[in-house]
Amino acid sequence: MIARVFDRIRRLAAVVQHPCHQVWRLSVLALLAVSATACAAVGHFHYAAADQRTAEVRRSVAAQVGPLTAGVLTYKADTVDADVQQSKTHATGDFLNSYTKLTTDTIIPQARQSHVDARWEVSGTSLVSAAQDSAVVLVLLRGITTNSTKPDPTYLVSSVRVHVVKPHGQWLIDRMEPL
Repeated sequence: MIARVFDRIRRLAAVVQHPCHQVWRLSVLALLAVSATACAAVGHFHYAAADQRTAEVRRSVAAQVGPLTAGVLTYKADTVDADVQQSKTHATGDFLNSYTKLTTDTIIPQARQSHVDARWEVSGTSLVSAAQDSAVVLVLLRGITTNSTKPDPTYLVSSVRVHVVKPHGQWLIDRMEPL
C-alpha cells in the first residue's frame, strides 16, 4: 500500500518536472508578475493624481477664501446696496439666506442712517480641511468701522471659521462661524 502511494508520487513528480509543465509554470509566474506590476502602476497613478488635485485645492483655497470673507463683511454707506449685492454672489445655502436677512434688516438701514463704513482686511488664513469641492478655512481679520455719530475709527480684530463649497468652479461661502 505504501509502495503504491510512493509510486504515484514519483509518477506525479515526473509529470510536473516535464519540460512542458515547467514552461507553463514560468508563464503563469510571469503573467502574475506583470499583472501585479500593472495593478500597482494603475493604483499609484490614480492616487497620485487625486493627491495632486487635493494639493492644488489646498494651495489655492486659503488664498481665495480670505479675500472673499473680507469682501462679504466690507461695505460703505454710500454704496451699501451694491456692496451687499456683490457679496451675495459669493454666498450660498443657509449662509446666503441669513446674510440676506441680516443685511436687509440691520446692516443696510444702519449704514444709511448712521453713515456706517466697515472695511475688513485679511491678516492671515489657515486651511483646516479641504476636499475637491469643499473646504474649511480659518480667516483672521482686521477691521475698521466709522460712522457719523463717532468720527474716530473703531479698530476690530476677528477670527472666523469659513466653510466653502465649489459647486460650479467658484468658491462660495456656505457657513461662517465667528470664533
